[in-house]
Amino acid sequence: MVEKDWQNSSLSADIHDVLREKEARLPNFMAASPQLNLRRFLVDWLAIVTEKIGSSHGVLHLAVYYMDFFMDKFIVQESQLHLLALSCLLLAAKFEENEDKIPTLSTLNKFANDVFKQTEFHQMELLLLDFFKWNVDLPTPVHFMEYYLSRALIDLDNQEKTVSDDMPRIGTYMRKYVHYFLEISLQDHTFLSFLPSLTTASAIAATRISLNLSPSWTTYLEKVTKYTWEKILPCTEIMLRAHEADKKAQQKSKNAKG
Repeated sequence: MVEKDWQNSSLSADIHDVLREKEARLPNFMAASPQLNLRRFLVDWLAIVTEKIGSSHGVLHLAVYYMDFFMDKFIVQESQLHLLALSCLLLAAKFEENEDKIPTLSTLNKFANDVFKQTEFHQMELLLLDFFKWNVDLPTPVHFMEYYLSRALIDLDNQEKTVSDDMPRIGTYMRKYVHYFLEISLQDHTFLSFLPSLTTASAIAATRISLNLSPSWTTYLEKVTKYTWEKILPCTEIMLRAHEADKKAQQKSKNAKG
């Protein structure tokens, strides 16, 4: 578990460097699973389960990482996919949450209509631990979010005073947008070709663009994240295209209702 509020620690830069070293050792995602077409459904379902049991965004992202890397190497029987997803969620909660926030097996099993036995959960969890060689400390985009967010509005370069006077409101909108762009990154396996820190940095840039903050990428953010604008641009563009598609879909829905 990454220390809570580490972004405010005097050791924040060092912790960031450690996370960057860890993410460099993440498994390569090959998009090799023949069940990749079911991924979006499983991710959306896990998001619903996570929200209903009150788990954090960090738990959801880590659970999806476990599921993605495991399914990339193994074909899972369709009848076992929900068991795998719930086991990934349980393992992520054990790693990310305090003990009182870890869901029980009976709670999770209700989302699968109580079809699985406790022994099946235990066996699947052991399979996951064996697959990851018990190294389940995987950095996700959420692990970098607070560190980058806390520095996203520092040194606004040429930002006009009328905007900087409204900083608290901008900070609130920025947090909502970054969460939104990270949700987009969960839904599309394409983002697994980017390092988690780069995905988060791109979410910050996409957010600044969406909020009309100029420049889109400050020299301070480049220093903090160690990413140039050119490096994050491809990932940022994918996020912004998805955002545009969302807006068009919402407008089409409104027009249909109107």
